[in-house]
Amino acid sequence: MADLLVRGGSVVDGTGAPMRRADVRVRDGVIVEVGSDLRPDGEPQLDAGGATVAPGFIDTHTHFDPVLWWDPSADPMALHGVTTVVQGNCSLSLAPLHASDRAAVSDVFCFIEDLPLVAFQEHIPWTWTTWQEYRSAFNARGAAVNVVGLVGHSALRLYVMGPEALERAATADECAALAAALADCLAAGAHGMSTSFADRDRHGRKVPSRLADDDEFVALTHALHAGGRHVLQFVPEPRKFEAKVEDIERVHRVCAGTDVRGTWVQLATGGMSAEHVPFYLEQAGRTQREGAGVFPQVSPRRFDVRIDLDRTMGFASMPLWNRWAQSDRPAKIASLSDPDWRARAREEWDATGMTTFPKGRMHKLRIVAVSNPALKKYEGAYFPTLQDEHPDQHECDVFADFVLANGCDIGLATVGLANEDVDGLAELFRDARTIVGASDAGAHLNSLCGAGDTSLLLQRHVNERRDFSLEHAVHILTQRPARMFGVHDRGVVAAGFAADLVVFELDRITWPDDYLVNDTPGGAPRLRRPWGGYRATVVNGAPTQLDGVAQTAMTGRMLDGAARPRPL
Repeated sequence: MADLLVRGGSVVDGTGAPMRRADVRVRDGVIVEVGSDLRPDGEPQLDAGGATVAPGFIDTHTHFDPVLWWDPSADPMALHGVTTVVQGNCSLSLAPLHASDRAAVSDVFCFIEDLPLVAFQEHIPWTWTTWQEYRSAFNARGAAVNVVGLVGHSALRLYVMGPEALERAATADECAALAAALADCLAAGAHGMSTSFADRDRHGRKVPSRLADDDEFVALTHALHAGGRHVLQFVPEPRKFEAKVEDIERVHRVCAGTDVRGTWVQLATGGMSAEHVPFYLEQAGRTQREGAGVFPQVSPRRFDVRIDLDRTMGFASMPLWNRWAQSDRPAKIASLSDPDWRARAREEWDATGMTTFPKGRMHKLRIVAVSNPALKKYEGAYFPTLQDEHPDQHECDVFADFVLANGCDIGLATVGLANEDVDGLAELFRDARTIVGASDAGAHLNSLCGAGDTSLLLQRHVNERRDFSLEHAVHILTQRPARMFGVHDRGVVAAGFAADLVVFELDRITWPDDYLVNDTPGGAPRLRRPWGGYRATVVNGAPTQLDGVAQTAMTGRMLDGAARPRPL
């Protein structure tokens, strides 16, 4: 860890208190002094003149678990002021894990999070079984961001129950074993647990966490409580309002009598979600009054997602179409050319409710690129352009014909599925019943770039729209998520706290458009967002980026859930 003197800035300390002029002195990665006109004492200096000095931002919902093994720089998180990421979300984590389960965990990770399998096979060292071994392996290497690790419920079930984790609920003895295994992870530094009531694997099977009954959840939430950890992240059923409400109530119910709080992804505005937002907020407030509560996560980013038909989970809730999506190109073409398959595809299209793929909402589907020169005129158009030309055809057939006419080589994107109501988002960011999160950074690399939500919030809601103060924005990006996830030694600029800092001029913060690069293992594409205009990002006292240039410091560590501010 490093020494540093940040001079000449105005400190927004993360608590919501008014900005004040102050310098910040760091010793061995810890803030030791915050005050005016501190005298240099031989340490490196960072000029913050005319800029804001704030705690480093905390991204509460990422999937960097595998990515940090091939890209420890976590590009471009530091370029957007992020110093800590919460990973292990959605029931998925890389530990605890037996060697016999590595292939299964890798496959479900790759499918749900749209990641290249070769990266898991060639770039993750797999030198661990337990959480302690996992954390030690990570910390021996380091990264440009700190990591708050959640234990994935699906991984935990595989660790204790083996293949039967995919088949049934746990017995009483297995519930006790699951709770004991979770307690071991917490003692080794894990900050909480994640689960999913929604996801399926590549073969359409429910992920292991979905087989758990309430007895199992009660055992696990009591283990969290006993271990002094207070967070259970979860994914409720996304497609049916009543089912989502019940999943949220279920988490509230199984956490009763403990100080474990739930947090779910994600609450969105606009689109098909608009009418339900008031209900979810009322539900959140009631659970928070009745106990530790359930907190929805909100992202400022509109739902714009590129669709790669060779690497999509968009049809996961449609078995026939999902098998098609997971097949190779010749098999895809054969299916689309088969009248019997097409008839079954239409039937499934009509019988299935809302899906990630925007069937029934094809006005949100944009044609980005085609491979058939005769169809170039459709590039940039939205799908209704095609439907208008074939008014007597079923929506499913119009889509299938167009994909087939391009040899299944086509670029598509959904645009504005939700979060297009910016006024509504501003209200949610002001609401104490919610938390900022749900970026999904580190996942779906070829479909979206979750990095940069911090910059979008500051640029749009503070600098441009003046929806709320800079002090409020910094608070909901720092101290508030730190408290929510039990990161007790970060999120505030004060003596004794870890020196995770960000230095920026508000009117220079930008949210640039993302663009494709081919730098993931195996040459797979990912969407990358350029620098957001921050002067410096500092992790444990060492700069990880300066004026948009990534530094070599890998001072980020997998944090200990028991850590507290250091007494000075």
